[in-house]
Amino acid sequence: MTGHALELLLRPLWPAVIEESPPEAGAGSRLLCLPGLGEPQWLRAGGWRIFVSVAESAAEGEPLASFAVEGGGSLDAVATPAGDVVLPFSLGEAYRAYVTEQWRAGSSGRHLSERSLNAFYRVKALIPRRLQLAARRRLIRRQGIPDFPAWPLDTSVSHLLRFYAGCSLRAAQLDEGEFLWFWPDGFRAALVLTHDVESDDGIRLALELADLEEEHGFRSSFNFGAWYRELDPGVLRELSSRGFEIGMHGLTHDRQLFSSRETFEARLQPLADLAGRLGAVGFRSPSTHRVIDWLGELPIEYDCTIPNSDPYEPQPGGCCSVWPFFVGDVVELPWTLPQDHTLLTLLRHRTPDLWLAQAAAIEREHGLVQCLSHPDRGYLAEADKRAVYAELLSGLAERPGLWRALPRDVARWWRRRAGATEPGDDIRCGTARLGETVLDVTVDPPS
Repeated sequence: MTGHALELLLRPLWPAVIEESPPEAGAGSRLLCLPGLGEPQWLRAGGWRIFVSVAESAAEGEPLASFAVEGGGSLDAVATPAGDVVLPFSLGEAYRAYVTEQWRAGSSGRHLSERSLNAFYRVKALIPRRLQLAARRRLIRRQGIPDFPAWPLDTSVSHLLRFYAGCSLRAAQLDEGEFLWFWPDGFRAALVLTHDVESDDGIRLALELADLEEEHGFRSSFNFGAWYRELDPGVLRELSSRGFEIGMHGLTHDRQLFSSRETFEARLQPLADLAGRLGAVGFRSPSTHRVIDWLGELPIEYDCTIPNSDPYEPQPGGCCSVWPFFVGDVVELPWTLPQDHTLLTLLRHRTPDLWLAQAAAIEREHGLVQCLSHPDRGYLAEADKRAVYAELLSGLAERPGLWRALPRDVARWWRRRAGATEPGDDIRCGTARLGETVLDVTVDPPS
């Protein structure tokens, strides 16, 4: 999709053009981003941080927000006498650093090396599961939780969106402005339930999990791979006929797809063939391995590989967003709740309380609640874990502000919204209101 990423995310209806190049003489009332120089660094404003390169010189004017610089000093966003709002960094660069995980360059968080990951996958099948889990728990205790991205939920992109809205409103000399609301029919937030089927047993158990969700009034997506001994087409037909979605989970359950550019390109046609056999338009990479820029080349409409924040995966990280975004022409639907394996197995939670609290927090941010779980043995097939998931479904069913959708529906909505220029049909208007500062912006749903 074309256009500035933050404009595609907010879809403002007031004049809100961002100029991301050296400013030329103008009449004012513009939002200008001075080009940054050198390596990116962390800038902080209160409890919020952005990872950007900074401008060599600052504009003169009324300070609107102040950012602390690494090593001391500060930089200001200012309103100039001519009426422009000028930022000492690029909003586009700040956004990209979040969603493409470029913030890693400024992070000291630990993760397994390429050599360690390759060695693990070579011997994984030989290691008993209980020993794998014990090793993962020891690693969790040793590494701890990094300070960025925040876990279990990071709202950095929410801060950036509100800051953009505040600066844009100030530049337009407005106290409030309408934008195309995030979700259809004025829903406060969206909800999708997704499952990765890991084994032959999981294929059969998928139907039992579908029964449980149907009892609570939900439909979900099941992602199937190509590594099973046999994939019963009757299971796929039954799930589809009952309103569930079939997605794609890759050719092999390892990190081979993203191990090299040559391997990736060689697997694109087999992935397209698998998508055709499954009738799938969506994908999640096994174990969420990824090279983010390559995801946009996959033969799919949407991807569900990138977490909002997850320090526990073999490839830890996160996009810091509670909203979908575009990777090329592919819609990325970040998963925003901790995986069932993380919460119930590694961390040994026995209630859905963290899941439900996080769903409520995402609804307050008006984002996408996406739960990633598994129907297999060792996951939701176990009675105690299944009971916790049933409690989650009961709790989510009590939240009428959530749009219950399949991931393909969310991706198609997000694409349609990005191309819309005015409200109509199920596209409503929300309102962004400027507070005392450009960092203090409220976003209200349609009334």
